[in-house]
Amino acid sequence: MFKPADVQRGMTVRDRDGEALGGIVAVDPRGFTIGKGRVFGKEYPVRFSDVADLDGDDVYLRRDLAHLQGAVLAEGGADEDAAEETVKPERPVAYTHDLTGALVPME
Repeated sequence: MFKPADVQRGMTVRDRDGEALGGIVAVDPRGFTIGKGRVFGKEYPVRFSDVADLDGDDVYLRRDLAHLQGAVLAEGGADEDAAEETVKPERPVAYTHDLTGALVPME
């Protein structure tokens, strides 16, 4: 079990399968932000409830890359054209607090 206070800027975020997604550029009480890079065309927010575990300077998420909403290979990615077809337009999301006090999107 990890503690949110252990998540720091500069750590590497990995998906469930160990694929490096990028580095943490910001941390706040709700979660952290993965910086723009190979996988994300813009900064990508992550809730602490999406974290499975910490291992040294690596943060492991509960999902794999294919199941991260908005994750696409940015410029130069091998499957860029296919990824563009699956990107859905962003829309505002309403948030609420779960039983642990974490901020989560309302469904």
